[in-house]
Amino acid sequence: MFAELLMLHGWQIDRLANTASREHGVDVIAHKGERRLGGEVKGFPLEGYADPKRVGEKKRAKPNGQAKISFGKAIHAALILRDAQPSWESLVVLPDTPRYRELLGQTQRSPGSAEVHVVLVTKEGGYSCQTWSA
Repeated sequence: MFAELLMLHGWQIDRLANTASREHGVDVIAHKGERRLGGEVKGFPLEGYADPKRVGEKKRAKPNGQAKISFGKAIHAALILRDAQPSWESLVVLPDTPRYRELLGQTQRSPGSAEVHVVLVTKEGGYSCQTWSA
């Protein structure tokens, strides 16, 4: 959905990670003219497993706790990208949920100038964007 949103706004997709195979690295790399971006994309954790071998099993960790870990991992990956590719725009892309909004709100006043952009995407394809400074 995020790649489609980028293309709708004139971006060309250079790379999409294969999330089904749990491929490592930047999830989305795109360019628009001279601008380049890398996006770390996270979904909202489910109570059960997506792995077909574990369908029907419930995870021990609750989704809100898992979301906090996913959020932290996404911010960490975005900061690594900013360090590795300082000229690129670094994004964290999350579903627009109350939990991710809460976690984002807890970090909005952090000092610094990392300029990681956080994009919250609705189920309908709408979005909002904020800049997070680490």
